[in-house]
Amino acid sequence: MFRGIISLFVLAAGVWALLGTDGASQPNPFQQMLGRDSQTEARQSVWFERADGRGRFIFDRTNQPALLWTEGSMEVHGAYRGRAAGGGEVWRTDTDRIILRVSNLGGWTYFPLDRPEGVLVDPMGRARTLVAAPAGPAELQSAAEDMVSTLARLSRNEVSAELTSLTPDQNPYIIDAMAMIAFAAEAAPRRALRDLEVVRVGVGEAPRARYDGRTLDISVAPQMGYGGRPSSEAIRLTLERGAR
Repeated sequence: MFRGIISLFVLAAGVWALLGTDGASQPNPFQQMLGRDSQTEARQSVWFERADGRGRFIFDRTNQPALLWTEGSMEVHGAYRGRAAGGGEVWRTDTDRIILRVSNLGGWTYFPLDRPEGVLVDPMGRARTLVAAPAGPAELQSAAEDMVSTLARLSRNEVSAELTSLTPDQNPYIIDAMAMIAFAAEAAPRRALRDLEVVRVGVGEAPRARYDGRTLDISVAPQMGYGGRPSSEAIRLTLERGAR
């Protein structure tokens, strides 16, 4: 079995642990998702239901970027607002894919992967904001072990991880970033991972992903919540572009 090394750093406090890992199940970043329920915020976070009856999602505009979470999904998508051709507005993911559009007349269209041509949706009422539950170093360590186990299995290499432990309200977004890395690696072609050796998950002013064929460097902006890390799609494309 390929194994990995995890270097977990506590911000401004030095090295916390240096441990070997074994395989573990993939964590669910939404298992303890919280919401803030103030009247001001709740008016901007709304449940939408698909007209084809195939599910619903929360569209949360209380922060920048806006957030979209499909019920049952393991990923929250950041949504960046822009003007639509011919009027109205669109929201795009960090890979520039249109995910939602509102017309000048107020009609909403959703563009999920199973209906790329779009499906009409209707607002159904107030929703909680998409905020993760606090997490400590133990949860961070466990999530890192899961990620390294997945990457070692897929790449068939000894993979090491370097990450930063933050405050309990910020750690869950580091954990979520690691889940996105694992999802991206599962979706990427194996050639993109064959020389992967190191994964670094650090803190920055904006979400970013870089890959030189050996080191995957992910920057997370925890103050932006779920929108402060690259999406799994952006990480997958980064892995493919950076493959040797």
